[in-house]
This record gives sequence, structure tokens and C-alpha cells, in this order.
Amino acid sequence: MSDLRVVPENRALARRPHLIGLPTGYAALLVMATLFLTLSLRLVGAGLYVLGVGWGFGKLVTFYDPFAFEIVARNFRVPRVMVP
Repeated sequence: MSDLRVVPENRALARRPHLIGLPTGYAALLVMATLFLTLSLRLVGAGLYVLGVGWGFGKLVTFYDPFAFEIVARNFRVPRVMVP
């Protein structure tokens, strides 16, 4: 008998696709804020700062917990205490 075993795919363990290493919604918000600052307001330094800080914060959060942004978004939508 062989020791090779087939492990079925589990969707809960699958990694979601990330844009620039961040969740898609957060990356889109970051890119749009940066583009707004740099192209509309002509604040290139502020746009680069927002991009750097936002990207660094996002990578730091997703480094420890890849689903942190989804958990935080779910906490805003679902009330913690159900009051009758």
C-alpha cells in the first residue's frame, strides 16, 4: 500500500486573488485616492505619501492575517448585540 494520499480541495483554504498584494477593494480605493490627489489636485508628494503609507499598512495587516480586511468589513455590517 502506498503512502501517497489525495487531499480534496477545500475552498476555505484557497487564497483569494489580490491586486498588488492587497484585497481588491482596498487596492482600488488606494489607487483611486492616489490618482485623485496627483491628477486632480496636482499634489504629487501627497499622492505618493498616501500610496506608500496605505500600501505599507495594507501589507502589514495582510502579512499577519490575510482575511483581516474581510473580518473588519463584516464587523461593520453585522451588529454585535441584537436588541429586540
